[in-house]
Order: sequence, then structure tokens, then C-alpha cells
Amino acid sequence: MTGEQPKLRHAIVGVGAGILSAHRPALALETVEVVGACDVNAEVGRARAEELGCPFFPDHQTLLAETRPDITVILTPHPFHAAIAIDALEAGSHVLVEKPMAVHVAEADAMIQAAEANGRLLAVNFQQRHRPEIRAAHQLIQSGQLGELQRVELVEPWMRPAAYYRSAGWRGTWRGEGGGVLLNQAPHGLDLLCHLAGMPRRVFSWNRTLRHAIETEDTVLAMIEYDNGALGTIYFSTAEAGPRRMEIVGTGGRLFIAQDGSLTYQRFETDLREHIANHPSMFGAPRLEDVPVTLPEGRGDHVAVYRDLHRAILEGTPVCADGVQGRMSLELANAMIYSSHHNQTVELPLDREGYTALLESLKSQSLQKEAAR
Repeated sequence: MTGEQPKLRHAIVGVGAGILSAHRPALALETVEVVGACDVNAEVGRARAEELGCPFFPDHQTLLAETRPDITVILTPHPFHAAIAIDALEAGSHVLVEKPMAVHVAEADAMIQAAEANGRLLAVNFQQRHRPEIRAAHQLIQSGQLGELQRVELVEPWMRPAAYYRSAGWRGTWRGEGGGVLLNQAPHGLDLLCHLAGMPRRVFSWNRTLRHAIETEDTVLAMIEYDNGALGTIYFSTAEAGPRRMEIVGTGGRLFIAQDGSLTYQRFETDLREHIANHPSMFGAPRLEDVPVTLPEGRGDHVAVYRDLHRAILEGTPVCADGVQGRMSLELANAMIYSSHHNQTVELPLDREGYTALLESLKSQSLQKEAAR
């Protein structure tokens, strides 16, 4: 955006959330006017609203009715995202919702349908798509330099001591989160995998609770397959420490994305398809060449997300992570839970009714356990 830009009216639902600190720099942008905020914790909410210089409202319905925002920013826990987002969209507001966009994919479907029906934009706060190394990797893949997808590997340990789960009763529960590591720590990694390599066709997952005294999974290992037969593995755990990484291999080369923000691109001197078909030696392998990659400027932060959404509203550019894009990681997480609980390969798109029934059953079992204590 260039020149003087009009201010967009922002309303914040869940202003008492800890994640607000990450949004504060974005709320200071020249295109932002904060017109109101609400939170179920009135004391904290009023204090935050005063800090932001805006009025506080008792609930999101009143907030929407009285402020008529251009953008509703939803920071509440994700079990409340769908209902609030749909109310905001039907009130004529664009929506920016924190990750994950919902608990299960049927809720995400309803949010997307509401956005389309009301002609509004639905954006999901996947700020890591804006990381320079991710943008560079995406450009390399989209330009065809990696060739045809052949293998992906995503490894993400997210160590959380028991104190983390003890800090709030909803953590690691079916009723409070709708999952464990897959719904809390995994969304960004799953989103980047889908953003760069695309949505898999099928998944088989082993979800386990290895170390933590929680209802849900603390460790996941999944195998995925793509439409072209490419294969991949996904690993998440809150019971392991170590570096996080992603590797994507195509017939033209390989990309390695490290936790420190570095991107390594190695190119096969000959595309694997041509090499396999035409190389005269029985054991010959193509040489890998290191190719320098210039990373674009910028940061994968909330400021980038807000600027992206503002451009979409004011100039009509596509949203980097709209509702359809944001749904992919949630659907994959749901599919991994469904696969593990039924011990079966799951074809995508996921059976919405089947997954909703499974989740309700898990919630019911959780409630029964609580009642028996």
C-alpha cells in the first residue's frame, strides 16, 4: 500500500488473551483504528480496552452492533472461534481469527460459507507464512525449480513440562481443546506443510500419550501420501526436546528449512526423472549443487498478517491465508486424530459427520471421567 491509507475500524473479541501482546504492534499500524473490545473477564478486558484507548463491551454481540467494525479480530480460545466469526461475518465485518480457526473442520466449513454468503473476507492468523525463508521456499516450488514433489518430512518437538498442562484445566482435554499437540502446537507446522507441499490425499497416524497425564495426544507420528504418489512423514511431540525442521524433496532438488530461519536449496544436476531414465550406469547418482537463495525482507509476524489483510480489503489482493487455506491444517489434524482412533488410513477430504461423531464421543467420555472423580 502506498500513500495515505484510510483507517479500518477494528474490534477485538477476547482482548484479555495473552496473545494480544503479539497483536499490539499491528494494532499500532497507520491503517488501524481500534473501536471496541470485549472479554469474558470484564476486569482484565476493561483494563486492556483502556490501554488501547477504546470502549469495552460486555459481549461480542453488543460490540458488533454498536461499533460496526470493518474487521473483527478474534483472540478467544478456539472452541469459540466459529460462533463468533459467523456472527461477525453476518454483521458485515471482515474477520481475522487466531489459529487454529476452529476445533473441527465442519466448523471451518460453516465459517467459510458465512464469509462467502456475506461477501466478507475471512483470514486466519498464520503469520509464519510471511517468514522470509518460507516465502522464498514457496517461490522456488511455485516456479517449478523443485520439479515434481517426491518426499516431505516435518519434525517438530515442542517440549512442554507437566507444569504447562497444570497451568489451565482445559489444556490437553477433548472438551477444552478438541485435541492435544495437534490442536495447540502443530497448527503452524501443518499449515506450512500444506502451504508449501499441498494437501495430502491420505494419512495414517499413530497418536500417543507418552509422558503427560492428559486425555489427548502428546506425541504423533503420521505417514501421508499425495495425489502423485509422493510420500511424507509428520512428527509432533510435547514430550521431546530438539530442533524443528522441514525437508521437501522434488525431482529437481531439495529444500531444508531449519528452526533458525535458514533455508538450504540443493539442485540435482539432472532432474531425477531424466536421470533415472537415461543414465548409463547401474549405480550412478546425480550430483547435488548448493544454490544460494536470497531471502526477501520482512518478518513472519502479526504486522505482516494485518498488512496483508488490509491490502486485500483496500486493494483487492488475495489474502495469504484465507479461510480455505486456513482450513487445510485443521482438516489434516482432524484426519490424524480420526486415523489413530480408528486405526485406519483416512482419505481426504475428511468425513465431516464421522469426525464430529468421534469428537463428541471423546468429549462425552471426558465428561464421564470428570463426574466419576
